[in-house]
Amino acid sequence: MRRILGTLLLSLLAMASLTAPALAASPHFIGTPTITKNANGSLTASFKAAGLGNLATDVFLSSTGGTAVLQCLNPGGNDPPPKLVSFGPLESHVVTVDPRNGQVTATTDPLGPPSLPGASGICPNPNWSVQLVSLTYFDVELHVQQDGVDILTYDFGDVDP
Repeated sequence: MRRILGTLLLSLLAMASLTAPALAASPHFIGTPTITKNANGSLTASFKAAGLGNLATDVFLSSTGGTAVLQCLNPGGNDPPPKLVSFGPLESHVVTVDPRNGQVTATTDPLGPPSLPGASGICPNPNWSVQLVSLTYFDVELHVQQDGVDILTYDFGDVDP
């Protein structure tokens, strides 16, 4: 009987030691993630996270869409009022990083800029040019994933570079 109880106790201890690393993982950001507005209208995010274990970690940005204000430029200097155009959801390319001691410091690939119509799409004359006045991304979110599941997210809200 003692031998059976001893074997059972050793088995339970072995199982508990195998599950301890999974219970110890507690993903969290260290500090606040930052977003950078790039000269071409795209966005990149930088962050540091811990509690990730040693699994490969994917990071990317997403947006539910947005709006752009475009100005048609007439060669004669008589420019019409600017036009507001919308664009659909966007997602940056996935960057895979390997945690070191359960931590990563990473920067995402750029989100955007979106494809916008040219002069022939919005201006009265296709010989005119188009200038970007402003660009707003809606619901920009940083995703940190392991095995295709978000383990951390950060909501930047609407971003107007």
